[in-house]
Amino acid sequence: MADLNEIIQQLNGALGQQNVKSDANTLAKYAVDGIKPKVVVFPKDSPECSAVVKCAKKAGLGIIPWGAGTMMANGNIPKKYDIAVCMLRMNHMLEIDTSNLTVTVEAGVRLRDLQARLATEDDRCYMPLTILAKESDEFICSDRSTSGCFLPIDPMFSDKATIGGMVATNGSGPKRLYYTLPRDLVIGAKFVDPEGNIIKTGGRTVKNVSTYDVSKLLLGSYGTLGIVTEATIRLQPLPEKTKTLVAGFDSLDKASLFANAFLKTKMLPAAVEVMNSAAYNAINIPAKPAVGSSAYVVAVAFEHFVQAVERMEKEGNQLAANNNATVKATVEEDLHSLFWLRVSDVIPVEKAGDSISLKLNYPVSCYKNIMEKVDSAIKGAGLKYSVLTHSGSGITLLNIENASKAAGTVKTILKYCREVEGNLMVLAAPTALKASLPMWGETGSDFILFKRLKDKMDSAGIMCSGRYVGGL
Repeated sequence: MADLNEIIQQLNGALGQQNVKSDANTLAKYAVDGIKPKVVVFPKDSPECSAVVKCAKKAGLGIIPWGAGTMMANGNIPKKYDIAVCMLRMNHMLEIDTSNLTVTVEAGVRLRDLQARLATEDDRCYMPLTILAKESDEFICSDRSTSGCFLPIDPMFSDKATIGGMVATNGSGPKRLYYTLPRDLVIGAKFVDPEGNIIKTGGRTVKNVSTYDVSKLLLGSYGTLGIVTEATIRLQPLPEKTKTLVAGFDSLDKASLFANAFLKTKMLPAAVEVMNSAAYNAINIPAKPAVGSSAYVVAVAFEHFVQAVERMEKEGNQLAANNNATVKATVEEDLHSLFWLRVSDVIPVEKAGDSISLKLNYPVSCYKNIMEKVDSAIKGAGLKYSVLTHSGSGITLLNIENASKAAGTVKTILKYCREVEGNLMVLAAPTALKASLPMWGETGSDFILFKRLKDKMDSAGIMCSGRYVGGL
């Protein structure tokens, strides 16, 4: 490895001294699993990212890209971590084409700022403007778009997440039920590969890929194949009306019967979220509907034309009554937006603390069976937990308290998921426990293919070394 001072001098020359930090406070801020980088860099564009990667490749240094840091607790302990590449200076919205419903932005753009930029003149924004204004007041008010569009993605910690981080993690939330995944919405990208080459894939129109769509490889790759610097994503028009139906139930049986009944209708809800009382109580918003002693709560999001929302609300209330809901209530517009924004914050993934956070996946039809087994396993171990289930998507998020006692239960839950050909990943856990946990569940036959791809693209193993599936 080259001398650190020499490396810093090279980075100073490429990015400017003010954008290369090696003081103790900055290094501590960008630590991953207790491992601090040797230097933190703040590139302003793709060429500067390329210069950083080329410098790292030549010196054999490990790189970890960093957006807002909301998902940095994911993954294994790094094998090699020397340079943190913070993308927050790359925060430009390059093109907003409302005619074709596409947007091209740099990786450091925060989702909240993009949603604000897309808001209409009368302040109809997909995220509540009163929340957005706290950090972005000048930006929001100075350049109001009349587009009336929004980016239909709701990753965890939506008010902090960056576009680059969302692409790298294929981040989504409850509304994937209606709006699908980032991999279905990202139609182009620019990234710096582990050799330092700047590569552009896809484009700004939907039908523009005549060969392999390389941009799809980046989605969910967690920075192991390169640093995403730009993304082109499809937009949708803002819904005319938004409303949430909240229904409380005294058992999982009744809650799941209501959720399943809703999904079997011809209605098209944006989300059908089943949660236990611990998760519902953690949703921090004013005027939250009271659910009394309900053990489970089902929240259904409606985001459509006015007539469609009114019809779904009416039929939803009837379904709730038919399935013995103990309480029913609705929230709408800004409170609806704030409700779902805070739902994305319920499962702690930024820092593990003394808990373990999990993401389960399984066939949709197995949801109730899996949740009953999970509930039995966790309560049988004498543990407390919060659960959010994206009904109709085959995804459940869990947070189990008392991490040191929960490790064995995690392996039991993995066994239940594998029995139905599902899997899990650990979203956050104390560093001391990571080596004993199935951080990425069990690898499948596709792991061989990805390993070959990783070895081919990153032969030096400098990108997010050791953090991904199978220790890649």
